[in-house]
This record gives sequence, C-alpha cells and structure tokens, in this order.
Amino acid sequence: MGKGLEEELRERYDRQMRIEGWDQDLVSGSSVLIAGVGALGCEVAKNLALSGVGRLVLVDRDVVELSNLNRQMLFDESDIGLKKAEVAAKKLRAMNPHIRVESYPIDLREVPEEVFESVDVICSCLDSWGIRRWLNSVAVLKRKPLVDGAIEGMVGNVQVVIPGRTACLECHGTTLIPQEERLAECTLRRRRPEELLEDLKAQGVEISLEEARALFRYNLKTVFDLKYTPPESVPDQGVRELLNTLRERLKPKMPAVQSVSSVIAGIVSTEVLKLIHRGSIGRPLRGLLVYDASNSRFTRVPLKRVEGCIVCGQVDVSPPEVVIGDDGTVYNLKELIAERFGIPDAEVIHGTRVLGEDVKISSILGPSGEGIFYVVTSRRYEPLPLLVRLSGSTGSTSSGKGDIARGATGSG
Repeated sequence: MGKGLEEELRERYDRQMRIEGWDQDLVSGSSVLIAGVGALGCEVAKNLALSGVGRLVLVDRDVVELSNLNRQMLFDESDIGLKKAEVAAKKLRAMNPHIRVESYPIDLREVPEEVFESVDVICSCLDSWGIRRWLNSVAVLKRKPLVDGAIEGMVGNVQVVIPGRTACLECHGTTLIPQEERLAECTLRRRRPEELLEDLKAQGVEISLEEARALFRYNLKTVFDLKYTPPESVPDQGVRELLNTLRERLKPKMPAVQSVSSVIAGIVSTEVLKLIHRGSIGRPLRGLLVYDASNSRFTRVPLKRVEGCIVCGQVDVSPPEVVIGDDGTVYNLKELIAERFGIPDAEVIHGTRVLGEDVKISSILGPSGEGIFYVVTSRRYEPLPLLVRLSGSTGSTSSGKGDIARGATGSG
C-alpha cells in the first residue's frame, strides 16, 4: 500500500477512527458474510462497506422487483429483474473501491463450506425461519459469531449469537418462532392430496388433483410447504413451475417500511463492528433486543443458553433421547421429532440406510432395544444424532425424560 493511498484511507475513515478503541486495521482486515440482501441486508451491507470492512460476502438468490424499491436503497428501476447479490456488490464497490465484495446469487445452502469458514462474522438478514435455523447451525458448527436481524412492519429485533457463550437461535426457538411457522414446524401427520386441494380452495386457489399428487411426490403437502419451499430444490421442471405460480399467489408480502429497516440495520451493523473489535468499542448485545416503532420502545429480553439445545448443546456426547412404543414405526418417530424439535421435514437414517415411514423401529434396534439414529433436515447443517429406545426395553425409564410413541396411530 503506497503512502498516498494510506493518507487517502486515513482521511476517508478519519471520523470513525476518532472513536475511543476503534482499530481501522482490524476493520479493514475483517470479512463478513451477509445472508439476504433485502431491506435489512442492503442497509447492513452499505454500513459495513462505508466503514471499510475489508471483505463482504453477499448471498441472495432473488432478483430485484419493483416492490423492493421503497426500502432497498442499493437498487433502482434499472436493476429490476437482475440478481440482487450481483447488483448490490457492484453498487458497494462504487461506494468504497478499497474493499472486496463477493456475490453468490444462489440459495444459501449451496454456498461452499469454505466460504463460511473464511469469514469472521456471519450476518443474518433473512425472512424465513427455516433458513435462519440452518444458518444458525452453520455459525455454531464453524464457531463463527452470528448477528441475526429481523423486521416485520413496525417491529424489529436483533440477537447476537457467540457459539458456546450465548444462547443460539435454536435455544428458545419454540418461544420465538412466529405462530404460523411454529405450528407448521411442529406438526406432522399423514395427508392426502385431496386435503391440500381443500386448503388451497379456502385461500381462493384451485389446482387439479393430478397437480396436487405431483406436489406430494416432492413432499409439498401443506400450504406452508408451498409458501416457503425454494423452487430450486424441486428437480422436476413442471412441478417447479407450478410451485413458483402457487408461491406468487400464496406467499404473503411482509409489511415493511424503510425507517424501521434502517434502525434495525444500524443496530446489526454496530454489533458486527463490536464483534470485529473484540470488545474495545463496547460489549456485544446479550439476549434479544426488540424495537417497537409504533410505541418508540426498545425491550431487552434475557436469553439463557440451553445446555440441552440440539444445535449448541453437546449432542454428539449426549444425544437427545426419544422413547418409542414397541410397535412404533419410523413415521411415529418423525411425529415425535416434529413435535419435540420443530423439524417437519426429517429423514431418518440408521447406518447408511434412509428408513421408510412404515419400517418398524423394533426391526432396526433388535434385542438391545436401543440405538443411535440420525435425523437429516433442512433446518440443520449437520445430521442430528438421536438415541432411540423401545419403551419395553430393559434400559427404558419412566422418568418422563423421553417422549413415547405407541403403535402406528400417532404419538402418545
């Protein structure tokens, strides 16, 4: 770096370098991944770019729409139809040519693992609880601090996750997940295509029975599935196009206003900078900070880390235990997993075998009556180990620690 450029940068960052404890070398040498370049993500990316964060990684698979322009300041009408991540990266480079900006216009779950490993802080600006849970599990696994921000209408919140030290998003998910998503995350039951037709008709949407059956083949069985399943995850082009059409008609447009986005993004950005500075400009936020714009009120909600959390707890050392009836099937086990852990899309694996729903657990466990299964889900980066016991086995207890499923008629 030449002397002239050093002087230019010193002048560019002069005002923030006057803050006690500020270290511009730390900022310029840091990397931050921003997941979601919408209302929050645009503001956060802009703030960090202007602060001189040396490397920004932007991830967003969506394209710019006209309805984005009231609150996503990195875009204008000439960008409509273009990939958000790529457009935002170009605008940020123009704002500050002294930083690196990388863009990934793909689903977050398709980003190479090494990208998450290469950054110092992960920033979540996502609008889906399912993908936020997945990113939270990545941050914990990779031991990367996570700053999670969310907005809806006149309300927003921020939580900082420091793996191994603070509560992660999963620790209190059963309390903090919005009601509609919580019901869907915690409910699993056998459904028929005819039921989906009825649910859609109640929302003013009609499709054929043949189309409903095609959706079922890809486990798209509820209105919630249709709203929030990424179309890219469906390999059949015809079903993917149908899903896209239904999503446009069903998925609610979240209310949003620029001023609230700016407030929450400002807090998120500041928390990222505090993490980068390792405490020299202030301690990171503990707990959940909620902003109620209508009443001009901030509320701090204490959140304690849950030692038995399925993401940040020691599940590899002491996996959670589930007790199931001697006649219980894999489907019954999936019901328990949905109810207890909020995982509605579980695939159950034993050894190298993915188990069908009608398989009896007793046929897998044999005489011992217990064994380790693995649960694969889009809500978690790595499979979740699960100790499963038959209720009639010698090692089973009646302490209430596990859940019990009896037979093939549902959970008890």
